Order: sequence, then C-alpha cells, then structure tokens
Amino acid sequence: MIWRHIADDARQWWRAIERVAATIGAKWLRDACMTTLFVVAPVVILYSSRSLPTIVGFGLAFAVAFALAAHVTRGEASLGRKILASLNPANHPWWVSCTLVLLVYAAASSSWALGPEMALEQSIKMISMFFAIMILHGLAPPLERQAQRVGAAVGIALAALVLIFELSTNIGFRTAIYGPNPAYMNRSVVTLSLLMWPTLALTTGPYRHWIRAALVVLVAVAVFISKSDSALLAIAAGLFVTSLALVSNRLAAIGVLVVAAVAFIAMPLTVQVMADLAAETGADAVVNLSTERRLEIWREFSQVALVHPVLGWGLESSRYFGMWDIPGVDWSIGPVHHPHNPILQIWVELGAIGVALAGLIMIGIVLSIPSLPGRRRSFAYGAITATLAISSVSHGAWQIWWICVLMLVVALFAVKEHYPDDTPPPAETAR
Repeated sequence: MIWRHIADDARQWWRAIERVAATIGAKWLRDACMTTLFVVAPVVILYSSRSLPTIVGFGLAFAVAFALAAHVTRGEASLGRKILASLNPANHPWWVSCTLVLLVYAAASSSWALGPEMALEQSIKMISMFFAIMILHGLAPPLERQAQRVGAAVGIALAALVLIFELSTNIGFRTAIYGPNPAYMNRSVVTLSLLMWPTLALTTGPYRHWIRAALVVLVAVAVFISKSDSALLAIAAGLFVTSLALVSNRLAAIGVLVVAAVAFIAMPLTVQVMADLAAETGADAVVNLSTERRLEIWREFSQVALVHPVLGWGLESSRYFGMWDIPGVDWSIGPVHHPHNPILQIWVELGAIGVALAGLIMIGIVLSIPSLPGRRRSFAYGAITATLAISSVSHGAWQIWWICVLMLVVALFAVKEHYPDDTPPPAETAR
C-alpha cells in the first residue's frame, strides 16, 4: 500500500513536470540549450576553464527539459527512451565503447596506483562526465533555425574579442581573477582554440567562408596575444592539415594516422631523445626557462614510464613522483604533478594497455570522419591535429576540463541539423 502511494505521487509529480515543460515550450528550451553551449560557454570559460563541466550541466538540464516538452507537444520519443538510446552502444561508433573501456581501465588502475583514493575519485569524475556528454548529445535538439547556422560562430567570436580586450588592457575581470600574468589563462585559451574547430564546421549559410575566415583571424590574434605556445602550435598545425584535407581527405587522414601512431607508440623514447639532443647540442641553453624545464620533466617521466611499461603506475600516480621516495625511481626535479604531455602521461600511468586503447580511439575517430557531412570533414581533421599538437607539449591527461573539452568537441561535430545544405539557390548558381 505504501509503495502504491509513492508510485502515485511520483506519477503526479512527473505529470506536473511535463506540464511545466510544455508551458515553457520546446522552442524556447531548444534556444536556451543552444545558446548555453554556443554563446555562453565560450565566454564563461575565458575566466575559468573549471566552469566547463558546470556549463555542460546547464546544457544537459535544458536538453532534458526540451526532450520532455518535445514529447508532450510534438509526440516525440519519451525522455527515458531518448536517454536509453543515447547510452546504447549500438547507436554509436565502436570507438565510443573503447573510450568507456579506457576510463574503466583507468578506474581499475587505482588498485595499484600510488594514490588509490585520488585515482578512484578522478576516475569517477571522468566516467560521470563521459555519460553526461553522451546524454547531452542524445537529448540536444537539432539545429533547425536559420539563425543557428552562425550561432556557434557568434559565441567564439565574442569570446575571442573579450579575450583580446582583456589581454590588451589592464582592466576587466581577468586582472581581478588571475592577476597581470596572461599565463594563468592558458587553459581557457587552449579550450577556445579547440572549440573553434566544431564552430567552423557548424557555421553554414551564404557568408560562411567570410565568417570562418574572420573567426580564425580573431582566435589566432587572441592566442598570439595570450602567448600560449601550445594553442598557437595547435592552430598552426590544425590549419595546415585542414588545408591539406581540402585537397585530399584521404591524404589528410593518412597523415593524421601516421603522426598519431608515432606519437602514441614512441612518445617515451621520442621525448627522451629530444631532451638528450637538446643537452648534447646546447639547445637547452638558448631556449627559455619554461622550455628547458619542460625538457627536464619529459626526460624524467620517460624514464619512469619504461619501469612499468605494460600496466603503468596507475591513474594520477604522476603527481607523487618527487613527493615520495619511490623504490626503483631516481627522481631529481621535484614534484611537478603531471608530465605536461597527456600522451606521455598515459604511458606513465596506464602503460601500453592504456596507450593501445587511446590509440584505438584516435584511429576510430579518424575513420569515422568520412561519415560526417562533407563540409565538416576538413575541420574534423584539423581538430584532431590540434588535439595531438597540444597533447604532445602541454597539460595533464586527466584534468576534468581537458577531458570535458575533448568530449564536447566530438559531440559538437556530431550535432544533427535539419535545415538545407549549403547548395546555392538557382539564382546564385546562374551568376
């Protein structure tokens, strides 16, 4: 009897929620979801990359409300069915399942990690973000209004303009939050430079070429002013491969796969050789202190990676080298938290098994690009190249903001659109 009353109350509450969603309207909720992801997110993350998971949470909330309203007013599939469909492996490419396997393996590695509690906590966060992005992608409304052809471009352009203003002046919120050092915005700049690629792919319409060109220039200027070497390298490498893809998608795919294979397979040896060559040739004496320090970090971590090459040291173990006296490890540079090289960090913490899974994910993404709409493919190759560039020189592999932005970039590339393609109308073709 008690459970029957609880069930009746739950059904009444659910009907009330559906009525509220229907009253607000599916169109308003659709626009709220797209505005949050396209316009609000790029500007907010300038001031804190840590806010990106929160923005995803808001987008997910609007997407849930939209699904409810669409079910009530349009007769679309129920919220439960949409969520189950978004989590069904059969509805996604095989590399999505590989991503989950990698995250689960990372969680399992907490059993032999140097800091098991930290490792388990981090793995739970990553798996939760994975499912949040999956559900958001499954529930997000399709692009169907003409104004949405440039919605993402508005957000990135606005963020780039705000960033240029903040870094060029001594006023604004940046100074109060980060102080005068522009290096503190490096994460936000990197996030902006990666979100640029799906934005270019989603920008359509008769003026798309001009809008895309202006967008690239704005982001490039903002990155240049920020002095973020990793973001600058990402944009340069991404634009080169995008240009190559415009000539031949197959050639771009082969190039990305070859570079990815070399980066994943030989990273510990590659960075050690780079550091040794810099020391032998004296190049480390002419580079700036940041680069010299980075070479030292890579050398130390590459040696550590070869101690446990199969299983690795366990998730988040990198932060403990230099803090603890670990048997078998000759450490001389002090604590650095992570290798500032996500691929090398996977080698250190998850070993060859983790690298193999990450490599499969990369291969799967590249092989899935031909299934995208034609105008998105060249930008997808550019996005992968930009990600590889950043993953070879900076940041930690398991930082939540980094995991979140990578998943969000992939999800944005797969956003559905219900308006016509960019085929010119007859009058324009005649001219």
